[in-house]
Amino acid sequence: MKRLTARHFIIGFAVLALFVVTIGVSGGAFGQSKPTKSQTSDVYHDLEIFTKILEKITQNYVDEVDTHQLIEKAIEGMLSELDPHSQYLAGLEYEDLMVSTRGEFGGLGILISFRDNYPTVMSPIDGTPAERAGIRGGDQITEIEGNATEGWSVDKAVGFLRGEPGTKVRFKVSRPGQTDAIEYVLVREVINVSSVPYYSKMDDGIGYIRVSNFAKKTAQELNDALHDLEKQAIRGLVLDFRSNPGGLLQSATEVTEQFLDKDKLLVYTKGRLANANRKYYSSNRDIHKGYPIVVMVNENSASAAEIFAGAMQDWDAAVVVGQTSFGKGTVQTVFTLSETEAVKLTTAKYYTPSGRSIHKDEREHPDEEDLVAMNDGGGEMDLRPDDAPEEKLDAGTTELKEAKDDIEKPVFYTSSGRVVYGGGGITPDIEYTPREYTELMRRLERDGLGFSFAVDYLKNHEITEDFKTTDAILADFYKFLGTKKFEYKKEELTQENVDYIRTMIAREAVNNKFGRKAMYKVVLGADPELQETLKMMEKHPTLKEMFTFAEDQKGVKKAAVTKKP
Repeated sequence: MKRLTARHFIIGFAVLALFVVTIGVSGGAFGQSKPTKSQTSDVYHDLEIFTKILEKITQNYVDEVDTHQLIEKAIEGMLSELDPHSQYLAGLEYEDLMVSTRGEFGGLGILISFRDNYPTVMSPIDGTPAERAGIRGGDQITEIEGNATEGWSVDKAVGFLRGEPGTKVRFKVSRPGQTDAIEYVLVREVINVSSVPYYSKMDDGIGYIRVSNFAKKTAQELNDALHDLEKQAIRGLVLDFRSNPGGLLQSATEVTEQFLDKDKLLVYTKGRLANANRKYYSSNRDIHKGYPIVVMVNENSASAAEIFAGAMQDWDAAVVVGQTSFGKGTVQTVFTLSETEAVKLTTAKYYTPSGRSIHKDEREHPDEEDLVAMNDGGGEMDLRPDDAPEEKLDAGTTELKEAKDDIEKPVFYTSSGRVVYGGGGITPDIEYTPREYTELMRRLERDGLGFSFAVDYLKNHEITEDFKTTDAILADFYKFLGTKKFEYKKEELTQENVDYIRTMIAREAVNNKFGRKAMYKVVLGADPELQETLKMMEKHPTLKEMFTFAEDQKGVKKAAVTKKP
């Protein structure tokens, strides 16, 4: 057999690239108009130059190069010129996207972090092989399939632990309080990752649901939680979308239509190609209503979370509270290239029912799960029939602009005539000042010292789910910081920092002993924004009263701004 050289590889790549480009720009799969002869000639010339440069590098560069890596970097560079959300996905990146959108993966069910130079178990997921085998928070994974894991990143450990359901994986853990390592051989299973990690009826009769992302099963999980809470006769509902990075476009519409009457416009998209111009309407008849709803967002609520908040706000179906959301108003379509590779391209912009584009035009962005339409080579999302009635809200804006925090934003109107803003995220109806994390808080969390102390404390102490951090435990924690050579100044121990430390210790101890649902109770009890929301709902028990309160608050804020020197 003739050995393939770098030159053969380059020529093959060039031929393939030319074929792909020719098909792509000819109008077939992508719906584009046929290019001119000059445009086609330019593409051929550019690819020829690219292959010549690559050939010169492989033949003449001072060091031997990895041709595959060079081409991969060239692809990444090309996509980075488009926008921050268009990406080439391969290996673990592609797998992570599939996990986030499917809501499941093959593995053991272990939440892992990096602590003390080893991949360390934060907690097992309930009902998984790891939980049944007795894996505990604080277990350090010291070996996987015979490979020592000291210094391994979380991604590398996850890459070894994940795999096809039904296959086995062998690993060892070092457990606090035990001298010898413990060896496990576990069979991987399908692990379901819930988009609704916690919900509860609060003491004051308000239902609370945390929605962490938008995957294929999110709507069903939310629907189940809502029915359960409604059986408990809740008198109001808080939907927490703070730091929800988004997910699937179809999931966003399926979640939103659970609260809006049939035939209500949920969102619409516009793109360069005809099939990107779509309107999504509610087709759900079993909607959840009969109680006031508050939607919580913050600066890291993005993409699908903003579609939900925007639609609920435009239709006056909920009061939005928190901070202005991130402002990601574009849709990405994932095109599968192979079993382990895909390209994610921005294909459209989306607009809320009132016509708002909330996209923030900047290159920096959080690690959000992009709003995606899964596409395996041309398939589209389920859409409402073509005979649907037109949207009920005016899709246009006015010439009027209002100053908000010294930034002009276009003004739109909700179904009842309330003013809402476009541009740069969803502006909440009631704004909260976000908690400012002090440097001490950040350093403690960065080093995982609350977690490490909790693991150490639980070696010799039994706790209950209502565990509180006493003064004696707090004193032990300060001594523990000394053993870890963690330096801080006594004047840093303000009431704010001490209260935070108490919650941090309780959070980690309860999570380690009883799991994440028990942990949520601790965290939410000390959550200033949630507590402020519950107080507001107590004083203003109807949606109408909350809207009135929101308008009053805007008036107070405008008056305060006017008085500024």
